[in-house]
Amino acid sequence: MTLVKRLGAWAALACALTLGGASPAGAQASRGTVDPGTVPHQVEARLMYKGGRASNVRVRLVRISGGTPAGDTITRPEGDARFTNLTEGDYYIVTYETDMFEATETKVSVFSPDRQAPRPTTQTVIIELPLKLPPAPPTPGVVRADVDHNVPKAAVKHYEAGMKALHAADSARAIKELRAAIEIYPDYYSARVELGRKLRLDRRFEEAAGLLSRLREIAPKKAEGRIEYGIVLLELGRREGATTELRAALESEEANWATHLYLGWALLEDQPAQAVPHFARALALDEQKAARAHLALARVAEQRGDRERAIQHLDAYLTLAPNAKDVESARKLAEQLRKTN
Repeated sequence: MTLVKRLGAWAALACALTLGGASPAGAQASRGTVDPGTVPHQVEARLMYKGGRASNVRVRLVRISGGTPAGDTITRPEGDARFTNLTEGDYYIVTYETDMFEATETKVSVFSPDRQAPRPTTQTVIIELPLKLPPAPPTPGVVRADVDHNVPKAAVKHYEAGMKALHAADSARAIKELRAAIEIYPDYYSARVELGRKLRLDRRFEEAAGLLSRLREIAPKKAEGRIEYGIVLLELGRREGATTELRAALESEEANWATHLYLGWALLEDQPAQAVPHFARALALDEQKAARAHLALARVAEQRGDRERAIQHLDAYLTLAPNAKDVESARKLAEQLRKTN
């Protein structure tokens, strides 16, 4: 069963469940003491860049534990963004990519230093946004020059033809040309990655696995091939192998939203507690592309009896992906949880 079908099955099942009463709120500390977990805190983010202060930039605060959004705003003309009424814990301040700036994430810890007499605090975080650089012109035929050395010209010619066919949506020609490139030069990393990805998108998972498995020998420290192979293994239901490949990919390239997202899926069934941080990290890196992580986190929250958090994740998904195929199932589940909350 594919990932989308598994999620759909969970959503349909969750809609049919008769859920019990809401979980009780945490009790206040006894004998008049103040529970540090109830003290409201504040985080102020100041966005800067080499030309001054960054205004009109979207900023989101995400609680690392569970990946729950704690606030979403736009910086004021002074480049400031403020988040209030926060409970203590660790958060990511996430800024999104714009035409001018690269995306960033900054960790901030919120807590009362005096545990005996906790008081509200304000954390001020200065974030320097990196300016987006113009893309370098691509090298025709060899897009991964750090791996593909001494590729025969004949193989490069077929590879370039295959890439042109991919861009023209000519699937049959693309597959034929990329296969020809690999026949000439079996260690052609770029050709194997592109053909493996194409076969995966065409749902030809066994063929894709056969092509991509070789990449571990060609370039064992290159993340891209391991990510593609891990996704294919996950689609084939080989979760243990997928976990191994995706963990290896993280060792080479940690800041990749897709690796964290699919590693979360690989761990979700048997090790949900380990899956949650990866879904949270995927959202912090690129919430739009990793939007489906909200569905997984909603599932975990609902299973733990935390309906409020599950609803927050479902609402976030509905906002990010209003035209997704499973949006109606997510909406119905959110409505059901609200009725029983």
